[in-house]
Amino acid sequence: MKRYILIILAFTIVCPAFGQSMKRAFKSLEKLEYDKAKESFEKILNDNSQNVAANFGIALIKSDDKSAFFDIVDSWKYIELIKGRENELTQEEIDIIGEYFLNTEVRKTNRPVKKKIEIAQDAIEARLIKYIREENDLEAVYRVLELYPGYKHTDNVTHIRNQFEFRKYEKLNTLAGYEEFIARFPDAAQAPKAARYRNKMAFEEVKLKNTVEAYNNYIEKYPESRFVQQAAKLRNAAAFEKAKQVNTLEAFEGFIKLYPDALEIPDARKYQHQLMYEKAKRIKSLEAYNEFIRMYPDGAYYIDVFNLKATDLGMKNYRLLGFDSPDFVWAKALDYNEQIEVARSIAITSDGGYIVAGVTKDTLTNYTDAWIVKLDARGNMVWNKTIGQQFNDEVMKVLVAPGDEVVVVGYTQPGADTNLLNGWMFKLGNDGRKIWNKNLGEVSVASCAIDSSGKIYMATYVSDTIPDNYYLQVFNTEGTKVGERTYSQPGIFNEIAFSSDGSCLLAGSKWITFSDPKFYIRWEDTLKTGGTIVKASINNSYCAILASDTAMHNLIIYSLSGKNMVNCPIGHIDSVDIITDMLITAKNEVILLGNTSLNSYACKYNEKGQLLNEKLIPAGFRFVDAIKNNKGDITYLLSGNDYQVITYSSAGM
Repeated sequence: MKRYILIILAFTIVCPAFGQSMKRAFKSLEKLEYDKAKESFEKILNDNSQNVAANFGIALIKSDDKSAFFDIVDSWKYIELIKGRENELTQEEIDIIGEYFLNTEVRKTNRPVKKKIEIAQDAIEARLIKYIREENDLEAVYRVLELYPGYKHTDNVTHIRNQFEFRKYEKLNTLAGYEEFIARFPDAAQAPKAARYRNKMAFEEVKLKNTVEAYNNYIEKYPESRFVQQAAKLRNAAAFEKAKQVNTLEAFEGFIKLYPDALEIPDARKYQHQLMYEKAKRIKSLEAYNEFIRMYPDGAYYIDVFNLKATDLGMKNYRLLGFDSPDFVWAKALDYNEQIEVARSIAITSDGGYIVAGVTKDTLTNYTDAWIVKLDARGNMVWNKTIGQQFNDEVMKVLVAPGDEVVVVGYTQPGADTNLLNGWMFKLGNDGRKIWNKNLGEVSVASCAIDSSGKIYMATYVSDTIPDNYYLQVFNTEGTKVGERTYSQPGIFNEIAFSSDGSCLLAGSKWITFSDPKFYIRWEDTLKTGGTIVKASINNSYCAILASDTAMHNLIIYSLSGKNMVNCPIGHIDSVDIITDMLITAKNEVILLGNTSLNSYACKYNEKGQLLNEKLIPAGFRFVDAIKNNKGDITYLLSGNDYQVITYSSAGM
């Protein structure tokens, strides 16, 4: 009982003492005696660390920037400890704190003390956030994040930390610094900006290195950079310079393969073309020429390599033909991408060049197309064009119109499942551009020619059991039919030829007629013996006719006035031979080109019909056409797997 009385006595002694200490502490705080107040509060907390009033007092001391103990971050530790525990205050503590508020408030209020404590806590929190935001105290920011992980403003403090950190790295302004910032704070709002700075600085460093590897590393490492496209362009430029330094076909091929979208691709192809051209010239083989043409069919050096190949292959064929002559000028073999070509016709242009026409077979479709080649006076290709419709196309004759426009007459197949051929005609400009294309319908073309005005004359017939009368159609320069003429007797004109003054020779079947430029007949003749006129030719002196019957061929020569000067059989030429062309030379010699089942030949006769010379060429080649230019040169067109063109200063035999 005595002990219990002692405890009660002690409690009654301590309580007034505790109240006195608390009151003294807040009085010291009221007088801004921070050291005394702190000492008093700490004594209380030494006895009871959870005391709400004392913890509140310490928080007030540490949150006051006039206090020598100011530490706003640390003050929050005391607030967190007492927040929501205001009901634990004793009435005496409420009175003491209430008196403190009453004496220190600038604007007096009647709010309850507990409410004032809550407001004070909110003020400390606001002061803490303001301090963190404005004072640039990075250490304080980290303390908040470390000490108060559950702090409701952690996201805001984190953002402030990131902002302060970014300022620090921004002042350093180094590539490594920005890399470090992004690595440490990948979710920071400033990370994209740091990345932009980093990307720009890294790009500037890469530009100084200016190597393909450096640019590739940059593009791989910073794919989101706004400098990626620029880096790619510079990378491509560096790669192109590297390829130029190596300067090999393989180097440029590698560049084109790796960087197909590079701006330098056209230039790389030009270098490739040049190197391949030099290789082809150096090796001087058909394989090298073919490789170049196969790789660069439209390249800048295509024409040069085509002509190198044409000369090389042409001379090889010339030696095989055995068509040697001191009159030889040049020989060319024209090959279209190693396909099979069949020559059909040749014509002279106003500049002394040539138009060679025939067909080439596409190895993929197995259909034939017209292949037209323009040569200069030395046989060098100027341009070439393939013209074709959907199925097989065939060329019969090439004509040169005024302005060196090119008219080609032939046939086209209307469908894959028919052997029917329609007449076909098209026109090209002197540069090879296509001007027009005409389908002539179901007719056969026996012969055609063009006059000095550009009108096209065509002898056509319809294949049926009823013989047609001699028939001639006329087309204007646009390929439009503008006239026709039907003669009274049946037959087909196998030759149409114009003299230099515009007079026209028409020959076919058993009838020959020579008309003035207006087609008024000057003279005519009919074969007295059996046979058919198969070829005819004219010059300024006379016209020559080749007639064939079942036994032999007859050479008939007329003067331009119609006098029959020569009519003699050509006994050594078999009637079954196919005569492909007849030509009168500048020396008034007659050249006949023909084919047998075994070989092909050229025969030369004088104006009396006497054989002067004969030239046989081996199997595999066929004489197709011959033409004479203004100088008297004779150019022969032969067909093999390619177009073979040979020019002599005379007949060449």
